Amino acid sequence: MSKFVQNLTTRRRFLSLALVCMGWPATSNADLQIEGVDDELAQNIRSYVTLATEPCDAEPWRIRRRFRSIEAETRSALEPFGYYSPVIAATLEPGDDCWRAILKIDAGNPVRLRNVDITVSGPAHVDPTFAEFLSSDRFNSGTQLRHSDYEQLKKSLQIRAAERGYLEAGFSKNSINVWPEEFVADLALSFESGPRYDFGDIKQEQTFIDPDIVTAYLDFETGTPYDSQVLARAYTELSISGYFRRIELLPETEKAQHNQVPIRLILEPADRIEYTIGGGYSTDTGPRLRAGFDNRRVNEKGHRFNVHTSIAPVIQGVTTEYRRPLKDPRSEWMSYTGAFTLEETDTFANDTVRIGVRRSKRIRPEWMRTLSIDLNHDRFDVGGEAGTSTLILPAIAFDHRRSDREVFPTRGRRFGLELRGSGRTIGSDNFFLQASVWARWVRSMSDSSRILARASFGVTYKTDFDELPPSVRYFAGGDESIRGFGYNTLGPEDSEGDVIGGSNLLIASIEYEHRLRGDWYGALFVDAGNAFDGTDIDPAIGAGLGIKWLSPVGPLRFYLAHPLNKSDQTVRLHVRLGADL
Repeated sequence: MSKFVQNLTTRRRFLSLALVCMGWPATSNADLQIEGVDDELAQNIRSYVTLATEPCDAEPWRIRRRFRSIEAETRSALEPFGYYSPVIAATLEPGDDCWRAILKIDAGNPVRLRNVDITVSGPAHVDPTFAEFLSSDRFNSGTQLRHSDYEQLKKSLQIRAAERGYLEAGFSKNSINVWPEEFVADLALSFESGPRYDFGDIKQEQTFIDPDIVTAYLDFETGTPYDSQVLARAYTELSISGYFRRIELLPETEKAQHNQVPIRLILEPADRIEYTIGGGYSTDTGPRLRAGFDNRRVNEKGHRFNVHTSIAPVIQGVTTEYRRPLKDPRSEWMSYTGAFTLEETDTFANDTVRIGVRRSKRIRPEWMRTLSIDLNHDRFDVGGEAGTSTLILPAIAFDHRRSDREVFPTRGRRFGLELRGSGRTIGSDNFFLQASVWARWVRSMSDSSRILARASFGVTYKTDFDELPPSVRYFAGGDESIRGFGYNTLGPEDSEGDVIGGSNLLIASIEYEHRLRGDWYGALFVDAGNAFDGTDIDPAIGAGLGIKWLSPVGPLRFYLAHPLNKSDQTVRLHVRLGADL
């Protein structure tokens, strides 16, 4: 009835507006005043009372007939909230231009729950996902009766049962007995789950990729207990794989037999070849042009191949990768890489040729481990000294990430650790061992403000530092290091005052961010740290303010940073596009 009344009211208002636009005198609904109850109850009363829909020019006999039912309709509107004994005084005042009705209501004492018996029987009784329904404080003895809560409970039980594979579930008892004169009600609800069904046969309808690759994206098999969330997760994993354009993961419940639900999986291939071109800008590297070629399905085993190139004033290069999935293509793969990079900063020039092999695996839900070995050949010029270096670099790296969302997290952290080294015994020109650790942290203080913190630490054990290329030395300064200073312009210096990099690194930063308006945020920050040798850190400090825009392609940041020491420059602009973690 409520939806019908609302629709009728909307039509009358539209008609009145149309008549005014055409020069006709408009009619309007009369004034129904409701006193003595809160807005929630008043709104429900208006949806029940049919008199509220009558216009001012309605026939008097029609108004009187509607008014005679106003008290009964008001009682019906209050009962769903537990008010069964209200005192209602209704008056109707005919006016010169329009009638007016006044409802004065004393809702009285609400009906409260006395005896509550909610049970779940069958296998669902020991299913932990049903525990929340049995422990809800909305149905404790003494709680005010609200029929909507009871109906929502029944609906939620039915939905959860369907999601968890209890396809024969139903209510064996379902009643609310109300004693208005005693202001109490007894609630009895018995939910029989019946058996829990399992996943049945999984039928793939596709011919373009190895079925074992598809199966590896599924966290279930025939005989696994049915769970719709597992299906949803499998759909997401298949979607982000890049192999498929169309995905239909269909539980055929109507064909269920022997307590098993067959699954039908329909897949169509995504485009095999993808070309990309784009641009960007950061203060560290300047304007940047990027282009790429991706073969997302070299063969039916799901192998991939890509070539990416990037051109910027500071750094240019091309990288190729051939990747093949292993046992779990979502989180385990081998990749064979090659790269050529030219980098020229204010402190060094370095040309690097690299070939390598990597084996990556997700060892825990939030932890990724990468084992690698690279062959690097560097030709460099740093501090006026030129040299070449050939290094064979075995390494192990760990990456941990947790956040409540990808683009603009309100709570999150990320942690990385890498251990690498080289030695003459394995064919390198030099010996060193290096450990690098970095961390980022985000925490919201309110709906409109966040704290962002980051830190980096590195240490190197070496024999001959002068022979190490810049690619394995530590430098500081720049957008993601210490703002207020140029990219890689901080670190130990030679006798001529040229920055040559250090064997150790320590950097820390903290930033406060507050929403200004819409997707715009203001920020205040302080960065400190440096690259150094031994224990003589001599930190550089930069501070300033910034503005951030949540653009469609990610957060875009503009910072004005002031170096507080080690520089005679008054202010430096930093621009960066990228994620917080």
